[in-house]
This record gives sequence, structure tokens and C-alpha cells, in this order.
Amino acid sequence: MPAAISVTRRSGETLAAAMKRCPFCCGDIPTEARKCRECGEWVVGTSGGLAAAGLRLLGVIWAGVTVMAALGLWYVGQGVRRWAWMHAVDQQITPQLVDLALYTLIAVVVLKGLMLSVGLGIMARLSPRRPRWWT
Repeated sequence: MPAAISVTRRSGETLAAAMKRCPFCCGDIPTEARKCRECGEWVVGTSGGLAAAGLRLLGVIWAGVTVMAALGLWYVGQGVRRWAWMHAVDQQITPQLVDLALYTLIAVVVLKGLMLSVGLGIMARLSPRRPRWWT
């Protein structure tokens, strides 16, 4: 009961000084708070975590593999184009048709690969954060 009496006797200035704004939801929280009661975000310094770093690294590696796969497809496609030019087996298969199919395939591979890479980066940003003092 003595704690309740001391709280009611404080002035408005003292209560205002004991509170601060949450940078995420702008709610009032005690100055000593480490986590916001309203939005659940940590209001102390946080680390990105090992999982987030792993996801970012995987995204960068995936983007590199995607570029390498596109270059490999282009190299193989040039060989197929030369073969189609020299061996004209079917009059419908022209080097321009091979180029169209090749560039379409490369575009699909690059777009899907980079989309997955960006998705991994977004997942890294959404991974749960822990305070630096968390053990």
C-alpha cells in the first residue's frame, strides 16, 4: 500500500519525466523499459542475429549462382545457335528463333533467381531480433 500512496503523490512533471515514447508505435513507455508493452518491439539496441546474417549471405550467394547460371545458359545457347545455323535440319528452326527461346529462358532464370534472392533479404529483415545483452 505504501507504494500506491507514493505514486499518487507524484506531480504530473515527475510522471512525464518517467515516461518516454516508443520509436515504433509512439506509445508511452517507462524510461527503464527494454521492450514496448503495446507493440512488443525492443527499445534497446538489438543485434540482427545469426539467422538474419545467414539469410543475407544465402541471398547473395543465390544471386551469384543465378548470374553464373545465366552466363552458362548464354554460352551453351550460342553453341546451339551455331549448330542450328550450320545444320539447318528444319526450316522452321532459325537462329532468330533459337535466340528468342534462349533470351526468354535466360530472362526467366534471372528473374526467378533474383526474386528468390530479394525474398531471402526480406526474410532476413523480418527475422526476430534479440537485445544485445540477451544470452
